[in-house]
Amino acid sequence: MEAAIAEYKRLGAEVVEITLPNSKLAIPCYYVLAPAEASSNLARFDGVRYGYRAPEYKDLIDMYCKTRAQGFGAEVKRRIMIGTYVLSAGYYDAYYLQAQRLRRLITDDFNRAFEQCDVIMGPTSPTTAFNLGAKKDDPVAMYLSDIYTISVNLAGLPGMSVPAGFGTDQRPVGLQLIGKYFDEARLLNAAHQYQQVTNWHKQAPKGFG
Repeated sequence: MEAAIAEYKRLGAEVVEITLPNSKLAIPCYYVLAPAEASSNLARFDGVRYGYRAPEYKDLIDMYCKTRAQGFGAEVKRRIMIGTYVLSAGYYDAYYLQAQRLRRLITDDFNRAFEQCDVIMGPTSPTTAFNLGAKKDDPVAMYLSDIYTISVNLAGLPGMSVPAGFGTDQRPVGLQLIGKYFDEARLLNAAHQYQQVTNWHKQAPKGFG
């Protein structure tokens, strides 16, 4: 990240430090709101109106059960269950509405930051890539890998990740660029200027299957 920032300084960019104090709340906020939306939106996929239908079933209820059991993977089922829980009558105010309030705080942080700068940059992930399937049995570890990106999604801002070199394990590192609302042109130009003076986007990691 420091090397990437140095390249931008050489290109004439002025670098200022900003703070996003509520970004630490992004993980719990996102994993209340996203499952709630998943639960609501995926309710229609019942084998009758949309999507996959189980090939064998005894009656309508059996078709619903088998269709959703076979048609959704473990993570999707997990999100549907969490989303149904947080949207239920006894927990809607305690979880869903609170998460919406946190979302507003996160958005306000970005708005204040963009009063000082045009583009925000930082890492895409707290670690380099792990082996495929290495954390499939630990969903919380998977969720924590999103710590730097989901606050951008919650705020509804445009963001992108560009190759910025390799870590000490020789696995690729992503530089995340975040722009203002409807300012995608500036974001794309900032990424383009970086790629004009580096060739990380043309290199691939070696020695990994």
